[in-house]
Amino acid sequence: MSRFLIFILLLAGCSTSKDLSQLTEEDIVISMEKEACFGTCPAYTFDVYPGGWCVFNGKSNTYKLGTHKLQLSKSKYKELISEFKDADFFQFEDYYQSDIPDLPNVSISYREKDKIKTIVGKRERPSEIHKLQFLLEQIAESKESWIVIDGTIEEKKPEFDKTKLVLQLKNGAQLSRWFDTARQNYGIRILKRMDESYDNWLVSYDRNRFDPDEIIERLKSDENVSSVDFKLIDP
Repeated sequence: MSRFLIFILLLAGCSTSKDLSQLTEEDIVISMEKEACFGTCPAYTFDVYPGGWCVFNGKSNTYKLGTHKLQLSKSKYKELISEFKDADFFQFEDYYQSDIPDLPNVSISYREKDKIKTIVGKRERPSEIHKLQFLLEQIAESKESWIVIDGTIEEKKPEFDKTKLVLQLKNGAQLSRWFDTARQNYGIRILKRMDESYDNWLVSYDRNRFDPDEIIERLKSDENVSSVDFKLIDP
């Protein structure tokens, strides 16, 4: 659901309030988006507005599906803003490269007067950013006090192409030798390199010799393989 529609629903579902009625997308103070992963990671957006109004839009693998609203107490809202100020959010990089393809990207944005910054990454972000994410998750993923605005969303489970694998090799692995051996043992064939900075590859395998679960287990036990999973089908 677009944020414009969320605004309309939010206003329609609340009693008239001067502050609330003036909310726009540009008023969002804090925002977090958690994307889907290869598994069952919760995917949603979470926005915090001036005064403590929150909007949660659950997309998949989360207790709350669809659009929900919540009013934070004044003290909780001030505490949240204080945490972002104390972390000196604007000092960090905008993007942190990850070497783990099967973890979800997390985007966190913070607005302070005329400044706005978004930080995107996975596990490799600074500890201060992980702490802020944890604080936001405690609110966003809570089950109590949320009011449904539009819960008609139909959850879409992630779908995978089990004929292709996303494979990451460990640093130091001799690529040509490993792929030659994997071709002989498993029928591994390179389809493309997915990341120039890290050894992430999209490959196929011999489906006449191995079923999907078997090839995953065999490659996971390979000491030169950092991670492997089926290719996620784009929605």
